[in-house]
Amino acid sequence: MRIARIRALTVLCALALVAGLITLWAIRNDSQLSASDDCPPGAVEIKTAPIPAPEDIEVVVLNGTDSDGLAEQAAAQLEDRGFVVTETGDADEEYDGTALVYFGPDQYAAGLHTHAYFYQGHEAFDLDWDKPITIVLGDDFAEVRSASDARQSFAQGGIGEAPEGTCTVE
Repeated sequence: MRIARIRALTVLCALALVAGLITLWAIRNDSQLSASDDCPPGAVEIKTAPIPAPEDIEVVVLNGTDSDGLAEQAAAQLEDRGFVVTETGDADEEYDGTALVYFGPDQYAAGLHTHAYFYQGHEAFDLDWDKPITIVLGDDFAEVRSASDARQSFAQGGIGEAPEGTCTVE
């Protein structure tokens, strides 16, 4: 009986040692490490996934033209597509293009999604931007794209390269 116990304890210790070594190997060779481990020092992490639905995106719409009611018109179209418009008004400066979409690192995926709703619009990513996503409409603005057109545009453009000074985290 004594020798049987010693054998059982030896086998049990050997199994525990093998389990510990396998666990250590799995942790060292884990391929699902956070992307932040690859971020260079000083880089700002931007979240690229999941892409939020319009219902989860709050925007401010500003009129950068002399046309009255343009911000309210675009806000109504954005609300029809599911966006949450928190404010409308006039921009401090006029804008000549279609639309300029301002967003920061905390809203990166949402900002790109919002940008897709503006044909020939421009992104204005700013590392220091801490306000809601802000859309400044310009003289060339005609209408907000349909959801299907925006999805197609977003699918073609995708997330793209991370802006300078950032690294992506999913």
